[in-house]
Amino acid sequence: MSSKKKPSPKSSSTKDELASMEEESKVGMPSKEESRISDPESRIKLALALAALGLALIGQFYFSFMRDNIVDGVGFFVVAIVVFIFLIRRSKEPSSVGKKVASATHQILEQIRSHPIKSVLAALSFGLAYTTVRLLRAKAGPGSYWDVFILWVVSFMVYAAAFVRIPRIDLKAWFRTNRYEVVTVSVLTLIAGLLRFVALGKVPNIISGDEGVLGTLAVQALNGELNNMMSTIYGNSSVFLFIMAGVMKLFGINTTTLRFLSALSGTLTVPVIYLLARRLFNARVALIAASIITVSHFHLHFSRVIVATSIQDALFATLTFYLFLSGLELRSSTRLALSGLIIGFELYIYMGARLVIVFLPIYVIALWITNRDLVKDNLGNLMIFVGALLVISAPMMLWAIDHTDEFMARANQLGVIQSGWLSNEAAATGKSQLSIFLDLFRQAFLTVNYYPSYAFHFSKLPMLDFVTGAVFILGLAYSLYHVRDHRHLLLNGWFWSGVLVGGAMVVIPNKSAYRIMMVLPAVSLFSAVAWDKLMEYGSRALPENQIVRIGSTALFIALISFLNLKAYFVDYAPACDYEGANTRLASYIGSYIGDLGPDYEPYLLTAPREIYGVYRSIDFLSSNRPLQDIKEPLTGPPTFIAAHRQAVFFFTPQREGELGYVRDQFPGGKVDRIFDCEELLMVVYVTPDG
Repeated sequence: MSSKKKPSPKSSSTKDELASMEEESKVGMPSKEESRISDPESRIKLALALAALGLALIGQFYFSFMRDNIVDGVGFFVVAIVVFIFLIRRSKEPSSVGKKVASATHQILEQIRSHPIKSVLAALSFGLAYTTVRLLRAKAGPGSYWDVFILWVVSFMVYAAAFVRIPRIDLKAWFRTNRYEVVTVSVLTLIAGLLRFVALGKVPNIISGDEGVLGTLAVQALNGELNNMMSTIYGNSSVFLFIMAGVMKLFGINTTTLRFLSALSGTLTVPVIYLLARRLFNARVALIAASIITVSHFHLHFSRVIVATSIQDALFATLTFYLFLSGLELRSSTRLALSGLIIGFELYIYMGARLVIVFLPIYVIALWITNRDLVKDNLGNLMIFVGALLVISAPMMLWAIDHTDEFMARANQLGVIQSGWLSNEAAATGKSQLSIFLDLFRQAFLTVNYYPSYAFHFSKLPMLDFVTGAVFILGLAYSLYHVRDHRHLLLNGWFWSGVLVGGAMVVIPNKSAYRIMMVLPAVSLFSAVAWDKLMEYGSRALPENQIVRIGSTALFIALISFLNLKAYFVDYAPACDYEGANTRLASYIGSYIGDLGPDYEPYLLTAPREIYGVYRSIDFLSSNRPLQDIKEPLTGPPTFIAAHRQAVFFFTPQREGELGYVRDQFPGGKVDRIFDCEELLMVVYVTPDG
């Protein structure tokens, strides 16, 4: 294969827009805002003034709010004074001393002369990021962290102000040119939203223990019991919990608001995958890939529950790769800066960002081998990407250093190497670690279209339906054949790194398809490319091949839509297959207590089944009502409970015989028999009022 730079496929309908964006975002070219300032000398003076003021404000921040770090404050003040004096001297007639200073700093100034304001804003953002880290480290105890959070937001917003430029586009003309695609994407996004948001709190009809954990933590953040946004808990970053808390504050604490961010992220993935596919290939591939994501039973399910927030990983990875690749192709500092900020922000959501951050340098190295000009033309822009990532991720990097065990908790628990599972398995089976690992890799790969999606899903199907699974293999082969093309190099790196790190390097990959959710957009792209090529090459010998191609593609989308929507909404959702019996029982109990209200004291007669204290879904759904767990079977009326209390008792079918003793103690109550898919799940006794 040739290693020469290939022209990136672009839509003729968007050439003017892309050209405009490219011109405005090239490194070294002054932005429109800067060009309004009359001359280079004025720009330099404005930059020096901004720098002096910003540095002084940071110094005063240390003096006012971080008094134990006075040395840092003095350092910022000293630099501010030096910059300010230099501004004053530059504004006066130069003396002999001034000329020497100017000579000594001439080369530095030449580097920032074209973009003095950008340079100052970038420097200030690093100063603010450093201050954020220092303030975070100075925090002790359970106090408020809002000052750290605000400073963190200001730091990356200042960086964005330095490098992100929104091009001016004639929206009316652009819409006229692209109206058909805009309508198509809008319709797909609307359908995706309806499939994910309608009856969100009722399908699935119970919440899992992990959903209960995240919901309970979000409520703690809402109530002020959880304060540090710059931390991780159970592998989830606290910022995500605070965003969940914000949704609950607006719309109430319930199952729908618990799952709201999953449904939103799943919906937004559809237009983002269209953008990426359109950039990589063409509108046909984009339509097919977006349609696959829209109706995917696997993506639908994890958009309707909140488990491990892997659905956010899929969204943020897709958006990051779109901005990163288009930034390279357009030589756009704006897009690469946004790419760094977005994947850095994903660090504060879930763990998938770590994989992307590790993968992108490897991708750039591979590009240096296969398409060196693309890297050489973007060296400055890649530095801007790194700067954006450093600024926004600084607090999380501090957390990772100071709390390594917590930051790596999930990896240490589930990683085959970190947990010691691989060495123990080798010792127990007599197989080599390499052969065991290769089998894990095989299992991880086959979760796409062979092994059923079990964990947190309990589906009888793998990630892909029958038709898409077949086409996926062809698309993967096609992409591997063209791997030297920077587009296919990205797709393969994305897919295989996800399979390796998220699948093969964790325990029991064949039951944990959700852990490689991040690669599902890449999988949809492989499938879409394969179908497009099948239609392109296979229809050439047919008359009216364009009509055949369009009709076949419409049939393909209709077929996969039928297979996936039937699989999820007809076969799966009504079948009570989501989670195991104890999880379902716990969720029913929590919902019943929550609906009954705070006046009734709940009692569990569910032992030997372990429910209370194991499944946090009870806590979330019952608003953290304390429960009494009566583990020993009753042999008579529960006289240890005052007869005048309002109470509710939950019996498993195995302990229904004890209901009579409770009725003797609390006569006149109501018996409620709860069924789960026609199977008796529990018997509830509610004592009479008064």
